[in-house]
Amino acid sequence: MSTFRRKILTVALAASVALISGTAAAERGVTDTSIKIGNIGPFSGKAAMFNPLNYGSIAYMRYINDMGGVYGRKFDIVLGDTACAQAKGIAAAKKMVYDEKVFMITVNPCSGVAMAVKPTLVKEGVPWSGVSANPKITGSIGSGGTGMPPKYMFHVTPNGYFSGMTMGKFIMTKPNTKKIAIVAHTNDWARGYCDPAKDYIESQGAEVVLDTAMERGSTDATAQVLKIKSQGVDGVLGCLYQPELVVLLKAAHKYKLNTPIIGALGADFGQVVQQVGNPDAVNGVFFQGHLYKDKIGSPALEWGRQILVKYLTKDELPKTGDPTHFYYFGLFNGIGVVEGFRRAGRDLTRDTYIQAIETLRDFDNNISAGRVTITPEQHVGISDMYFNGLDSDGNEVIFKGWGQPLH
Repeated sequence: MSTFRRKILTVALAASVALISGTAAAERGVTDTSIKIGNIGPFSGKAAMFNPLNYGSIAYMRYINDMGGVYGRKFDIVLGDTACAQAKGIAAAKKMVYDEKVFMITVNPCSGVAMAVKPTLVKEGVPWSGVSANPKITGSIGSGGTGMPPKYMFHVTPNGYFSGMTMGKFIMTKPNTKKIAIVAHTNDWARGYCDPAKDYIESQGAEVVLDTAMERGSTDATAQVLKIKSQGVDGVLGCLYQPELVVLLKAAHKYKLNTPIIGALGADFGQVVQQVGNPDAVNGVFFQGHLYKDKIGSPALEWGRQILVKYLTKDELPKTGDPTHFYYFGLFNGIGVVEGFRRAGRDLTRDTYIQAIETLRDFDNNISAGRVTITPEQHVGISDMYFNGLDSDGNEVIFKGWGQPLH
């Protein structure tokens, strides 16, 4: 039995003792038998493609509930729809904080929404653990600030700063890489990836010869691709959401760009490949950060797939096929959140929860490529990952570096 599973069983066995232990807790969102969790995300609108992140976390908490909860308390999950719109996100968060009185808010895809709700959560001391990438959400590293991170805001996943750094590191492992182009949205999310990547590339003696914009909603990347092609670059970083990344890959193939394109984590690798719909446009061309210890569908991740398919409803799962990358991303966010409750013990408050999260050191969640470390000075838990790609035959390969397969 793995160390990870022994920990979970320890929590389940402790539940019977905890049920005898005392009266209801005074902490908001906590009773003797429950912990109320706010789970917000784009359950409607064009950005609903990101809601598998929400469902992955939900699946893990339902799994823990089925095992008896954490010290006798089960998760009462309240959903809030943000539609990836700041005004709607603020309204959803305030309803959870002031009306639902949740203990914490989690998942929260869409960086703009996360930044918009942050002031309310910081003011009210409501913990937040999310998957939004903007480095300004949880810490000073890569955010342009200094000093301690916001007390109640943390990632048990990478943020854009560390993900962007790994994009830069990956492309620089390609031999003789000297010139790079960047295509990015003009928002904090995109710059949170591409600015650290650019800094790393330049620190290695290479040059970003073009840093061009592609606005959200763009349906044509001809101008960007022709500019890139004229520069004779060795690689392209695409800090783009999924729809625009698909457009870029199609245009790159159409105009025979013939250089690798590295995507940020605003897209699901498998869905991008499917939506591009042309093997020649992606095989050996498209690469993207891979957060997991092995391929989706591999034996190493089978336990996670079983949780997802057992604890999510038909409407929450993909219409066809197995759970995709974003489900697993949400799953390991949920694992980190639950680990905080396990470490905080029965006498649960927001302060004891944060203190517990800050004890994570080299924590193996049994799913991610990197291990989780959070300290009082650093509230971003994971700083590294692998990369996905397809070989010339269309077979998925996980890379540690350029031309360096994981297996």
